Amino acid sequence: MFAVIDCGTTNTRIFIIDDKGAIAAFGERKVGVRDTSITGSRDALRQGVGQLFHAVLRENGIGDETVSFAIASGMITSEIGLIELPHLVAPVGLAELSHSVVKVEDPEILPIERPVYFIRGVHNNYAADAGICDLRKVDFMRGEEVQCVGILADETIRPPCSIVALSSHTKIMYIDSERRIAASNTTISGQLYEALVGSTNIGKSIVPTEGEAAGGYGYEELVETAMRCVEHAGLGRTLLMPRFMQVLMKSNGEERNIFVNAAIAADDLKAFKEMRDFGLASERYILYGKRARCEMYDYMLRKRFGADLRIDVISDKAELGMLTVRGAVLVAGDILAAEK
Repeated sequence: MFAVIDCGTTNTRIFIIDDKGAIAAFGERKVGVRDTSITGSRDALRQGVGQLFHAVLRENGIGDETVSFAIASGMITSEIGLIELPHLVAPVGLAELSHSVVKVEDPEILPIERPVYFIRGVHNNYAADAGICDLRKVDFMRGEEVQCVGILADETIRPPCSIVALSSHTKIMYIDSERRIAASNTTISGQLYEALVGSTNIGKSIVPTEGEAAGGYGYEELVETAMRCVEHAGLGRTLLMPRFMQVLMKSNGEERNIFVNAAIAADDLKAFKEMRDFGLASERYILYGKRARCEMYDYMLRKRFGADLRIDVISDKAELGMLTVRGAVLVAGDILAAEK
């Protein structure tokens, strides 16, 4: 048996994989590289991941000696993770990811008393002397490259296409005809929504409020109004509008929440257009994340770039988890063979 560790900005997930490649146990904890950013120390992340690993074994009755090693990916390899590893330069496919895995046996990095194989992230291919004028071409990822490999394990997918992660960020990844990540473009959409809810006076306007009567607005009306507001008034003003909707108009929290999510998604359309402007246009998109967000982006992409787009959605929670597991197993194929 072995472990797959997926460490993100805010959460870490650990899967225990049995000898048949099935998930034998799973655990998740709200610990991620954001803790390092906030505290200035890696201790919370190191201890949190280590404690989660041992808790998953203990709570599922798995003997410590039965798990031979771990494969780790995501923000854990960033400068605010547990070990900083340089990104690979796009285009990057399965072969490049597999050949660059780094083995670490150091309890000071991760105290789980077994080898950890770290998978590198990927950044766009831009000039070595790039300056601020080149910023639009600069982007990177840590973790999504493994999920892309998991998605592309489906041989019925015929690139070129774009794979889009909808989580703490919106990340658009263009996959070339050789099934490699050719470039990516990222926004801070998910974290922006969380910040609005938790750190601004807009937050109280976009949560359900008891006794509020709905304004009677349909989904499409709310989404398309938000799109027009972002286009003409800008995102900053549009994100203030739920306050107007609550105080000066008739609406409820659900309607205002749809409006805010649509405004953020409408602004993200600029990132999709930018990829097209860079010559990375797609007629097929594969969206993965929570169903409501995927459905909203599906609607908007068709509205903006044509109803004939082919768009597939991966939103089942179990399948989303398997993307990382499947990708990590493929990337670490040689390691798995050697360990056996």
